[in-house]
Amino acid sequence: MKTAESVRSITRDALADYAREENRGFTPEISGDPVINLFIYYKIGFDWERVNGYDKMKFYEYSDEYEKFRVKYDCDARYYNEVLNDSVAAQRGDTMISFYSIYKEMLKRATGVKYNKCDNPFDELIAKRNDPGYKEVNDKFTEFASLYHSCGNFMLLPHREMNNARYQCSEDRIDKSLYECFPGGKLAEFFGVDDKMQLENLTEWVKEQLFETMFINAEIKRENIYTFNEKNPFVRYQKMADKELDEFLNKTVSLIKTRTGLNSFR
Repeated sequence: MKTAESVRSITRDALADYAREENRGFTPEISGDPVINLFIYYKIGFDWERVNGYDKMKFYEYSDEYEKFRVKYDCDARYYNEVLNDSVAAQRGDTMISFYSIYKEMLKRATGVKYNKCDNPFDELIAKRNDPGYKEVNDKFTEFASLYHSCGNFMLLPHREMNNARYQCSEDRIDKSLYECFPGGKLAEFFGVDDKMQLENLTEWVKEQLFETMFINAEIKRENIYTFNEKNPFVRYQKMADKELDEFLNKTVSLIKTRTGLNSFR
């Protein structure tokens, strides 16, 4: 498996590749700011749909065009396609913790403006990157953005359909996702048909994906999951206090670095 350093530029690589696409509506300009690079990266999906004439809803129905697009421009699938040399398995790639889910909540509190990702707000976010409120939040997210598309934040899901399901119940964050993977949880069905099978398959997956560090003493039990906010665990970002959001962000960066180090020894 590739080391952390060899995949850390994957965002920039995807932007550079898109700049060479014949059918594109804009040409990405790579920034020295990793937050801005993520904003530019997020624009690619919207641009590809518009220029190539895809219906937004049908485009995401696992069509051949979408799968080809993912292994080129969705960095999690791109990474696993390079590592595994398997474009089908790569479709199960996902990020451990979403950048935009926590970013938009912190930005709303700092600016009073709620940005919806599906509205493609990224040109505005780029234009306002140094405005009061925006700059302070962007500065907080610089390190997370620089690590976002790295092996430390990537994982291979047991089933592709788990991607959408985990967002609905966990906002794409690993602590709550793991909680819901145990028998009785909203994601348990992806690990088997009964409690015994679910727990066995989940345990194997946790070890395979290097998530043992998410459990006290590496004991894979639901009650042993390390919580990012000890006094207010597993609640949605909207219900966290400002200090809890900061704590969550700091622990996210720490966890990504830990998993990056573990991956480098594979």
